[in-house]
Amino acid sequence: MAELRSTYERRSEQRPESPVSARNRERDQNTGNRKRHSPAGIIILLVLLMLVAAAGFLLYRKFGPGTAWADYAELYGAGADETVVFCNGIQTGGTAVTKDGRVYLPEALAAGVDSKWYHSDEGLLLYSLANETVAIPPSSHIYTVGGQTLDAGYEIYYEEAGTFYISVDFMASFSGVKMESFPADAEKNLPARIFFDGGGGRYEQAEAAGKTAVRVLAGIKSPILTKTVKGSTLVIMDSVDDWTRVRTEDGFVGYLKTKYLENRQEYELRPTVKLPEYTSARISETVCLAWHQVFSLEDNAKLSEYLEGTQSLNVLSPTWFSVADNQGNLNSLADRAYVDLAHGRGLQVWGLVDDFDENVDVLSLLSSTAARNNLVNGLMQAAADYGLDGINVDFEGIKSDSAPHFLQFIRELSIACRRAGLVLSIDNYVPAGGRSWYNLREQGQVADYVIIMGYDEHYKGCCAGTNASIGFSQQGIVSTLDYVPAEKVINGLPFFMRVWQETPEENAGSDAKLYEDGMSVYDGRYARDSRAVGMDEGKRILSEHGVTPEWLNDLGQYYGQYEEDGSTWRIWLEDEESIRLKLEKVAEHGIAGVAFWKLGLESADVWPIVAQWKDGSR
Repeated sequence: MAELRSTYERRSEQRPESPVSARNRERDQNTGNRKRHSPAGIIILLVLLMLVAAAGFLLYRKFGPGTAWADYAELYGAGADETVVFCNGIQTGGTAVTKDGRVYLPEALAAGVDSKWYHSDEGLLLYSLANETVAIPPSSHIYTVGGQTLDAGYEIYYEEAGTFYISVDFMASFSGVKMESFPADAEKNLPARIFFDGGGGRYEQAEAAGKTAVRVLAGIKSPILTKTVKGSTLVIMDSVDDWTRVRTEDGFVGYLKTKYLENRQEYELRPTVKLPEYTSARISETVCLAWHQVFSLEDNAKLSEYLEGTQSLNVLSPTWFSVADNQGNLNSLADRAYVDLAHGRGLQVWGLVDDFDENVDVLSLLSSTAARNNLVNGLMQAAADYGLDGINVDFEGIKSDSAPHFLQFIRELSIACRRAGLVLSIDNYVPAGGRSWYNLREQGQVADYVIIMGYDEHYKGCCAGTNASIGFSQQGIVSTLDYVPAEKVINGLPFFMRVWQETPEENAGSDAKLYEDGMSVYDGRYARDSRAVGMDEGKRILSEHGVTPEWLNDLGQYYGQYEEDGSTWRIWLEDEESIRLKLEKVAEHGIAGVAFWKLGLESADVWPIVAQWKDGSR
């Protein structure tokens, strides 16, 4: 019976299901499924949403813009009761002080804003204009300029605990530097800020395209300084990738995304007061100068020999004057007959003054107002006595501590030259080589010409190498043009080269001076020496040793070497071809001219090259 039931059941399972039964079964199954899985599905979905939200939050925190505001006290290094000072958008690192309701800058800060402010050894505050130097006693309201005695109505500058302080109001009203100040905010611990902009020139500004954060640094995580208002004016400082450094209307300097700038335009920054103009005694044609090294009065009589065969020269600069002592007295080799001969050949004479005397302490000399005045007066008297057309200053011993005093000397000398109608030129090292304290920008304002000594790329006591490669010569021009107008730049070119002797230690001898650097062709130590020679001698030395020099295109020079007496001798030649290439760079950059060191070291075949360049510059 059981077997019969089982057979029946199997047959029943094989019967077709009616449509109604199928729909009912499917409905029951779906309903059952919903009842079994719906709560779990919701939970899973919620968990997924929470994970997505958490991931989004973490990604936003990592890659989204930061919302933290800057700690102003920490950022500026000052509290709300102090005033921080900015010069051309850069914080100076010092603070101003307030006295009797007026803001004053320490002397060092004032000189950083405008280097013409100078505190003399007599305790006077000096400021050199184009035609005079104004001197103001401490604690005085009174000053005299242009023959008029004026009253500022407040203390112009005062001394306290050995520090001198200058009124920012006077700085702005007298020298024309643009000044803008912003108040402190005690609640935010935000110090007062004062901004100075000077130097004139073209600048750029823009409008804020909307409300956006201005940050301390160029990055979206950097703390916020302030937020812009749509249409507010932003002064553009510089750019980094897709960020721009700006100064805002409410007195902050920071970065915002460049895309938030619109309506960019240039504007000219002009002094707030009219100052006397720097008139110039520059000559009307391209300068072609040669320095003439004079060792004795007798050398002056040889000028005609030195000028034989020269072409296109229009200026001679004889090395006649040197500072004799710390009181500013002069040694002189000047000769009126020399000047008359030069003038008869259509040449101007710019007497050179140097600081090469070992008995002179340049800092003591130039920091003394009396010594500076004595030196200036001595040069002006010599110019009058000998009929000079100009003064060439060749002070090469200036260090950073004497630099402010050197600049004051140059200002005072420029005033005297301007009054006398004399050309003032100043010799300088290539800017890329350092000595930024020579301040080419101010030299370019007060002097008629700035002459770059475009040689000594490698010098005695340094590593062996070329005296003036084409790249070095061009770099001198380019880097100077960052500070000095082209019409005032003269590039110095060499009529000389160095013969380098390199001797391995085992051949050098016990008294040789040894050097060790990466420029040696030897593996070990060696002695090095060099001497300067003229163009003809350099060629002669290589010829006598059977050396055919090789042209080095990257240097723009011929090079030769030979072995003798256990040493390697190297010469990077200066010749008509190397000079021609350097003159092409002078023409390319449209500068004022050239100066050659020195007359008598050139080969005769260089002068047609110089004449061709000079004719092409007209």
